[in-house]
Amino acid sequence: MRRHFAVWIGSFLLAAGGAGIGAQEVRVRPAPRVEMPQEVDSNSPAFWRDGRLFWFGSHGRPWLSEGPSQFGPWVTREVDLVTANAWPHWLESVWPETDDLLWGWYHAEPVGMFPNSTLTAPKIGAVISTDGGRTLRDLGIILDAGDPPDRWAMNGYFAGGHGDFSVLPDRERKYFYFFFDNYAGPAAGQGVCIARMAWEDRANPLGKVWKYHDGAWNEAGVGGKVTPIYPVTRRWQMRDPDAFWGPSVHWNTELNLYVMLLNRAQGEPGWSQEGVYVSFSPDLSRPELWSTPRKLIDKTDFPGWYFFYPQVMGLGPGETDRESGARARLYVGGISEWELEFVAPPRAPFNVVAAAAGSATVLPGQPVTLMVAAGGTAPFTYQWFRDGVAVPGATRAELVLASVTAANAGPYWARVSNALGSTESSRVEVALVPPPPPPAPITNLAVRAWLPSADAALILGVVATGEEPRPLLVRAVGPTLATFGVGEVAPDPRLEARDGQGLGLGSNDDWSSTLAPEFAAAGAFPLPEGSADAAMLSEVRPGTNTFQMHGGGSGVVLAELYDTAGGRSGRLVNLSARARTDEGEHRLIVGFAMGSGLPRRLLLRVLGPQLAAYGVEEVLADPRLEVFTGEGERVAANDDWEPALAAVMERAGAPALALGSRDAALVLTVAPGRRYTVAVRGAEVAAGEVVVELYELP
Repeated sequence: MRRHFAVWIGSFLLAAGGAGIGAQEVRVRPAPRVEMPQEVDSNSPAFWRDGRLFWFGSHGRPWLSEGPSQFGPWVTREVDLVTANAWPHWLESVWPETDDLLWGWYHAEPVGMFPNSTLTAPKIGAVISTDGGRTLRDLGIILDAGDPPDRWAMNGYFAGGHGDFSVLPDRERKYFYFFFDNYAGPAAGQGVCIARMAWEDRANPLGKVWKYHDGAWNEAGVGGKVTPIYPVTRRWQMRDPDAFWGPSVHWNTELNLYVMLLNRAQGEPGWSQEGVYVSFSPDLSRPELWSTPRKLIDKTDFPGWYFFYPQVMGLGPGETDRESGARARLYVGGISEWELEFVAPPRAPFNVVAAAAGSATVLPGQPVTLMVAAGGTAPFTYQWFRDGVAVPGATRAELVLASVTAANAGPYWARVSNALGSTESSRVEVALVPPPPPPAPITNLAVRAWLPSADAALILGVVATGEEPRPLLVRAVGPTLATFGVGEVAPDPRLEARDGQGLGLGSNDDWSSTLAPEFAAAGAFPLPEGSADAAMLSEVRPGTNTFQMHGGGSGVVLAELYDTAGGRSGRLVNLSARARTDEGEHRLIVGFAMGSGLPRRLLLRVLGPQLAAYGVEEVLADPRLEVFTGEGERVAANDDWEPALAAVMERAGAPALALGSRDAALVLTVAPGRRYTVAVRGAEVAAGEVVVELYELP
């Protein structure tokens, strides 16, 4: 019967930041046997992509296996290694940056170093993959020993060099740390050593790796001296060396520590293995913090002879050999018959992080949810604070601000407590952003029309929203148009306003000079005092309103409407003009201006045939519309409307058009602060009655 055993790792000083003393337990339990997908002769790195596990294995050259989990099944292919040397290579560490971009590091063993000898001196190099690991391109050697190899070494494998390593970045992504064995030089320099490379140098690593020596990172990666964190007891060149080697390092999220697994070679022949050991550190930048290795399993507990290269493979989602949580499989020599459980000691809350579920910068009235997470020993209690003051009733890990206003915006944090202490979280700033401006409103409508007789009328329709009457400046200009070179002007325009129920809203025949300041404020051109033009201020009610203009005879009239409501709520959502159009000076032209805000989508329609359904006679049989900017650039045109616009018309509240009618319609996005002109023409017959409509769209 296989033994059940557990290992208690003794007291460990969490020196980083004075975190205090705690003990962590690593429990080793038997588990069903599982094997790595390839033959193993090194550390075997892995990564996840698109829910699939990719696992490298090496035995003189790398292979890559793909499967749903570490338990297979597997599809394995040889990796294409692009390199200038012909040495055997073992890929021992990788770091996936994106789905396609992968950084890796290999152990290489030069051949033929000594006559009639298989001894070698390994080196460590870097590779890059831009196709997800299928191809590796050599970036060169970055770590090598400065001491010459010893051709008389008796361990049967290495005469010197650096190798058998793993690589891991720190949590801040400042450095990659290399944990490797130095097999060269005097005993004081042999053992498990550390080097590092700045994160930003990963694409150009040659000459950028620095070894740890005498308390500083100041020795070159190639040729520099080292200070081992675990020196050998007996030199590697002896027939019976005694040394830790083959470090495999991962970040453990349960312990909040870095964990290193090691082999220990001891006795004869030269690479006999005595056991698998574990060590811990809170900070990769401080090599002196690594704890004394403690034995996890003994050689007698291993089912085979190849008791090399211990490593974990985390059992949680997304976990690999580089990161594990509370549970992981332990592999030795490519075989796992054990599960490791990492048990953190009781601790006060640590790594207390507050964050927003989404953005913490919102529009007034929008909700924000804040959450806090902490390491340490549960159960926890919580208290949220805003700007240093406890938030009443906010005693859960989640704080919901249902409606953010100026009164509850500000800095938030949480105090997380347990029986061992309290820790404040990081800060989250809940802030308001001013609401974006609404889409630009239509602020001015101008319609030039030919009135063939004193009885003929130009009719403007206005649909307003809001809770209160909306002031409009309305003008019917005739005689003054002559000063602009217009011939045949309407001699004496008059205008009349009514609401949707037909109730009068006012009328005017000859304008009053008291309105001159209103013209200037609205941006309207001045009228000569005493002219026969018409103008009035009218407060239209929410809903439908109409303005009817007569010319006092035949001639051209210019109807103008200015929205002077200022900051009042509501807007003009639909404007229309009905008149007769013809050729030349008698053509109907509609202009409109947009106010400030965001770009606005408008539905523009010119109705001719559809008017016949309402009993209108002599309609324009086939109207066409063209839209021009104020600078004269044509930006849109339509002859016969498209049926796809039917749904748009319905959303805008526009009456439906008969399918197949020859009316014109289009949707146009107009810019704020710009002026536009709508020109109306007949496709075949030039004359007829039309209605031009503008609708705001959501």
